[in-house]
Amino acid sequence: MHEFFFPFQEFLKIIPGLLIFPISLYLGLQKIGTNVCARISFGNNQISPHCIRYVDLRNMKDRTIVIYSVYASLNDGEFLLELKQCNPPIILKAHQSIIAEIAPYSFLLLNGKKFELNQNTIEKTTIFLELAHNTIKCNTENYKKHINKKLSKYQMLENITRNFNGIVYDEHAVYAITYGSRSRVRTAIINEAGIITGDWEFIILQLPMISMSSKESVEAALKNMHFGDNVDWFKVYLLRKYS
Repeated sequence: MHEFFFPFQEFLKIIPGLLIFPISLYLGLQKIGTNVCARISFGNNQISPHCIRYVDLRNMKDRTIVIYSVYASLNDGEFLLELKQCNPPIILKAHQSIIAEIAPYSFLLLNGKKFELNQNTIEKTTIFLELAHNTIKCNTENYKKHINKKLSKYQMLENITRNFNGIVYDEHAVYAITYGSRSRVRTAIINEAGIITGDWEFIILQLPMISMSSKESVEAALKNMHFGDNVDWFKVYLLRKYS
């Protein structure tokens, strides 16, 4: 009867192969197809609308993909917005994560008419990536963290961030200055004491308090100090009412 049974010694020889097979299968499947997770972050400032500012892309496969464009499908597939044309293309390597920064825009048009995003629209957003030969849908989620049960007993503080052209300011800020210098647009902030901070490298460090009453008076004070002679152009914005 023993000729009908597989020799025990031969069985021992194939055990390593049986153990390695699931791992080999898993690694092989990692090289087939595409799977990208996308997490989106929204933001805005004083001179641009609420929009997608960053997309965190993570390649879940063991293969490199080349991304030529990033799209957002809004309101559960009702609208499509091109977020970024990648020139040069984004090279997303195996199991790599990258942050794609999305340039802000002034406004959107739909059939020639101004279109504004609302909270319900942006909550149903899906990211699509245009590759060389096809377009793939990402597993998309917003940056929303669920509080762990261990932390739920604490009172949650809300982090409010106000920024103007990327410069974060608090309740002491009153005005913002944008100006052109050396082919770049720069931004500075004026607080309630007239002190100028931010992207600023001029000897004028503080404005007279008498000039702080209005945006026009700030502009006039800067002109009287010959600030306009040292820059290509400048403009003053009101961040809050001065009192």
